[in-house]
Amino acid sequence: MNIKVIGGVYREYCAWPKHINLLGSAGRAALCLVQLSKQTSVELHSSFSENDVKPLTEKFAFTSCKIVNSPAEQTTEFFYDHPLATPSIYPNAAHFTELPVFRVTDYENDNVLLFGMYEKTPVVSAKNVIYDPQNTHCPRLYSEKGAKAERLIYVLNRTELTLLFNRFNAEQITNLEIMASWLLKQEDAYAIVVKCGSKGAFAYLADGTSERIPAYQTQVVSPIGSGDSFVAAFAHYSLARDMDVFEATRLASIATAFYVQKGTMTVDTNLVSFAETLTPHKFDTKVERKRVYLAGPFFNMGQMWLINQCKACLEEAGLDVFSPYHELGIGPAEVVAPEDVKAIEECDIVYALFDDHDPGTLFEIGYAIKANKPVVIYSEKSSDEHLKMYEGTGCLIERDFATSIYRVAWM
Repeated sequence: MNIKVIGGVYREYCAWPKHINLLGSAGRAALCLVQLSKQTSVELHSSFSENDVKPLTEKFAFTSCKIVNSPAEQTTEFFYDHPLATPSIYPNAAHFTELPVFRVTDYENDNVLLFGMYEKTPVVSAKNVIYDPQNTHCPRLYSEKGAKAERLIYVLNRTELTLLFNRFNAEQITNLEIMASWLLKQEDAYAIVVKCGSKGAFAYLADGTSERIPAYQTQVVSPIGSGDSFVAAFAHYSLARDMDVFEATRLASIATAFYVQKGTMTVDTNLVSFAETLTPHKFDTKVERKRVYLAGPFFNMGQMWLINQCKACLEEAGLDVFSPYHELGIGPAEVVAPEDVKAIEECDIVYALFDDHDPGTLFEIGYAIKANKPVVIYSEKSSDEHLKMYEGTGCLIERDFATSIYRVAWM
């Protein structure tokens, strides 16, 4: 089986925890594909600096991947404050009203995994195409530049699907099934797979059938590139293993769990035993959004920044957040305290920032424990002795920020 992977190769910097990588969406997907099966030959088509050809080639040493580069002046760089942050991107292509076209030779009888690019618009026609728009600002339809496929499958996240729908429809809606149905008809697609983060994925076929596939809970979550690994695994099971869309999506979810826990991919036969260690997230259809009480100090710039980051990440995970800083601010005790206590009593989960040992936060944790509320504590630097009473009374303690957010979303 030969698969052409087309899209961006980018340099990725994460400030905390510190991490530097040269992969990007297409580079990561190509690497995952050759790791999943040695029998799959991969051609990676991208456009990046010639200075990065050697380090990228070294990543694919002893694999069946061929790298085809259309040299660019420089490799696009993504800068993350933390793994769940919205990255800053350089050079910034947002000022372009129309991105330059990255046209790849058409592959009439071939299998293509195509990613949208930040700095260009890739265009290719092929027999079988799996397409990820890979753009949360202005995603493009596969067909917009005249590309055609005999069998087209979209794999995209909910934000991208919503943006595409809203571009072409006057009525703004949020119903996933309606939006997926529209895209299936608009693009004459065979299937649509919608990635929904901690909630898993939803697969829709042109024949009207659909299925929800769960995300699998892991001990650690390293989310940068998780979507790329999902699409790569889906392509592997759909194209190389010739599985139906629902089974390919389920196995891709398991493969992604391996990736976010281990930071790499593995041969697909190893995923069988790994799957036995996983717990699928049970999505409660009766409760659309759980309510989280965000406990933490906000008395200097660093504390306020962290509170803001936590609120944004929890909301992005599909949770409603009560933040004393945002809801009440700094006020007199007779006003703030009763409102905070009431909010704890009404919440589903308490998420607490522990490391400053703020008296108000410690009180909120204790009150939540007494009220039988589940508590997730994010603590990087506090000692086990500091955390002993909280661990002993059932609080879930996480030392990694991204993992702590996912832990809340999975509760």
